[in-house]
Amino acid sequence: MAMGEMMRAEGQGGAAAPVAAHRPPRPEIQIETLRDDRRLRVWRHRGQSNRLVVCFSGVGRDWRVPPRLELAKTACAAGRDHALYFADPARSWLNAPLLAEEIAGLIEAEVARTGATQVVALGHSLGGFSALVLSGFTRFDVVLALSPQMSIDPALVPDERRWSTLRARIPAFRIRAASDHMARATQHYVLFGTAARETPQRRLLRPAPNVQCFDLPRVRHDSVVRIHQAGVLDEVVQLAFAGRTRRLRQLLRDRMKAVQAAPEPEGAEA
Repeated sequence: MAMGEMMRAEGQGGAAAPVAAHRPPRPEIQIETLRDDRRLRVWRHRGQSNRLVVCFSGVGRDWRVPPRLELAKTACAAGRDHALYFADPARSWLNAPLLAEEIAGLIEAEVARTGATQVVALGHSLGGFSALVLSGFTRFDVVLALSPQMSIDPALVPDERRWSTLRARIPAFRIRAASDHMARATQHYVLFGTAARETPQRRLLRPAPNVQCFDLPRVRHDSVVRIHQAGVLDEVVQLAFAGRTRRLRQLLRDRMKAVQAAPEPEGAEA
């Protein structure tokens, strides 16, 4: 897509969040392509609220092509909220030189342009890792990370066999672990499947008062698909963005038998 081209988002975008066939389609939203090069892909939706949602794409299923825009409508609440979408074509896990700083600058410019008073972030897999890390480079009030990698560095996750081809292309690990960068001022919601292959990543999440972790039984790395199939993806996102920890816990418990693995912070919304 050329710079400035407009696209209509009819589904979620990305392989991670298919639209259930039995559900009526949601209204189209307009998404503008701001940048599409070898270093970064950036899209924007102009909303009407005081919230800016920053959404990061995951690895994608086909590593031969750049990651596509994901969670298009879920991120912006079907068009209500401003949204900025990012994808890393090199799949560098933010290890490309000064990439995190560059993304932070673009986010801050968008905050100034929209006048947003709340800035939140969302992502799955590589996207969840990016959302967690970027909280240490720019202001995020809330982050929702779905099945994130906590590290891709072989020195920290020697038993992680997935994505080995991609991480072999990273010459140096500047961003070694997401937990090293997760801001204390940010409320982090992290959802993991309990499948054994998620263990190398799950164990690197450090407990903290501002980190709420939920374990999803019988879920692998496909948390977005499974939450979507349960019919609660949009609600999970909105509850997290609103900081409604107890209601989110109840919803995930009732619909997915999830277990909260960390205590909620003092003063959390009832």
